[in-house]
Amino acid sequence: MNATLARSVLCLFTAAALFGCPDDPAPTSPPVETGSTGSTGTDTVMDPTETGTPAPAVSLLSDPVSTTAPPWPTRTHPQAPGGLWADSKGPLPTNAWWQRLVLGAGTAVVYPMPYQVRADAPGLQVSFDTATASDVVVSLPYETDLTFGAQGPLGSRQVVAHDSLSVTLRWTAPDGSTLTTPLVRGMPYVTAQYAGHVPVVITGRAIQSVNGQAVPQIVTDTRFSLSLGDETWVIYASSEITLDVTANTLLASGAFTGSLRAAVSTPDTASVLDAHASRIPVGGAVEATATGDEARLVFDWDTEGTGDLLMMRLPHHAPVLTGVTEPGLTFPTLRGEMVGVVGDEWTMVEPLSTIGFRAPSGIAPDRIEDVRSALQGDTGLGVPSQDPYFGGKELARLGRLALIADELGEASLADQYRTNLRGALEPWLDGTNSDPLVYDTTWGGVVVASGLDNPGAAFGQGYYNDHHFHYGYHVYAAAAVAEGDRDWIADWGDPVDHLVRDYANPTPSDPHYTVARSKDWYTGHSWAAGLFDFDRNHESTSEAVNAYYAIALWGEVKDDDRLRDLGRLMLGLEMRAAQTYWQIERGSAIYPEPFASQHVVGILFDRRAEYTTFFGNRPEFIHGIQWLPFTPISEELLRPAWMAE
Repeated sequence: MNATLARSVLCLFTAAALFGCPDDPAPTSPPVETGSTGSTGTDTVMDPTETGTPAPAVSLLSDPVSTTAPPWPTRTHPQAPGGLWADSKGPLPTNAWWQRLVLGAGTAVVYPMPYQVRADAPGLQVSFDTATASDVVVSLPYETDLTFGAQGPLGSRQVVAHDSLSVTLRWTAPDGSTLTTPLVRGMPYVTAQYAGHVPVVITGRAIQSVNGQAVPQIVTDTRFSLSLGDETWVIYASSEITLDVTANTLLASGAFTGSLRAAVSTPDTASVLDAHASRIPVGGAVEATATGDEARLVFDWDTEGTGDLLMMRLPHHAPVLTGVTEPGLTFPTLRGEMVGVVGDEWTMVEPLSTIGFRAPSGIAPDRIEDVRSALQGDTGLGVPSQDPYFGGKELARLGRLALIADELGEASLADQYRTNLRGALEPWLDGTNSDPLVYDTTWGGVVVASGLDNPGAAFGQGYYNDHHFHYGYHVYAAAAVAEGDRDWIADWGDPVDHLVRDYANPTPSDPHYTVARSKDWYTGHSWAAGLFDFDRNHESTSEAVNAYYAIALWGEVKDDDRLRDLGRLMLGLEMRAAQTYWQIERGSAIYPEPFASQHVVGILFDRRAEYTTFFGNRPEFIHGIQWLPFTPISEELLRPAWMAE
């Protein structure tokens, strides 16, 4: 979005630090090196489990990082949540995949996958469309196939529930009748739950037949197969219902309390859909534990009804998902083919990165003196930028230089860089910088003061755009200070923890921050756009990786294994998603040609993928925004085969 335009100025290579800066242009052809050897530092691996001692599983998402009150002044936000929330007391989500249901008129299309849905006065509109591709964009068209509505007024609409895997809408009529629609990630059916209404289902195209019979027809059944030309939709009722079926309308004979569910069906998938239609997902909880260098991420689906639960997985789930069966149901989506899985609970076994402050490859021996010389020459670098993004990058650059000095055994240089870094970082943490942090009590988050006064300031940061990018740099810088000065944590650890809590709070029990503000646990990657009524999107996967890598490092210096592993889990998910949906290797089946030949996605929106950036369409921008900043974790994120392509 426009708030991200200033990322047009990229400095990919600043001395050995390899962090971006706002003043120098990106080189046209950044060098890519792989396989360098000759580390002069100590072991880079994060603390491993003691050999022979079984480590207990550590719960990652059950307890808050902290519950202390924010240390900065409080303000209210100029944009109130509004009447589309049933409960508008903060903290509230600000970057959820479904956020546009509560922004503006709340009528934008959202994408639970595999269906697109839109909420409006007539009810819940549903679309199933196949993506189209050019060389620069893959997008999902939207055309309403079905609308779940009612005879008479539906009434007002609100979000009445939400969790890490779902959001629930409810229309409430003046007489108390309700239509409730749980929108759950990966739902193979769209569900409408009626209480007292007379249901009406309207089709976007003419109904050619119902259950094999020409229309009009009055049909009493629990299953209605609708031929809509080139598509067949099946509607399942939780109990027998009589429907008057005309050219594009199914009208119930009277008030109904129960559920109607709809799914796109083919002769190959009909039996699978029939077998599982009576078990309805209405939400879900995300749980996680870590043991050693492995995490177990669990989606615990909340359901109603009987039978075995059928849901849909994405391609990035396949390598790590265990304990489920695949009955033979697939749907094409923007992110490749979704596959049906049966199981009340999903368990994904995620390996956790062991990369710490130092890169596994180390510094190539023939580059050591060049790096040392560059390090000595960069001691005058400061933090001239005062916004949280470019200023954060400059803070992190100083931290990276201090860590490189550590690796070279240059203790005096490391101290000099850390002294400069403390002088620039601490004013951010104590609120004495030129654009101080404040705590927004309306939504529940940390923003810069200028961002509340001007939605366009600091890339829309005051309206919750890009927090993980911005604060990830600050947290990385704090970890770099503390790596050489553990005593610093006693004075400054609490405000750093608040930045972590702002973008990666793991639990609803934190009274001050929403859960995982940017992270989408189902897709694995993060979202931007905040409170702007604009398509959810994500551009720089590498900066998101940096944000979660920073948490892992911060947990490391705090000797907090739970915080370290929370960062490592979020980091692992972000890298898996980036390598699946942004880094396009030959043979990838995610995107069709000719788009796939570009080898990279610049911006992934909720319903389209584009080969561009918000700041220009030069190839070095589009590729480079998926690379920077260059830190040790880049060795794991940027696979040599993809970089070569």
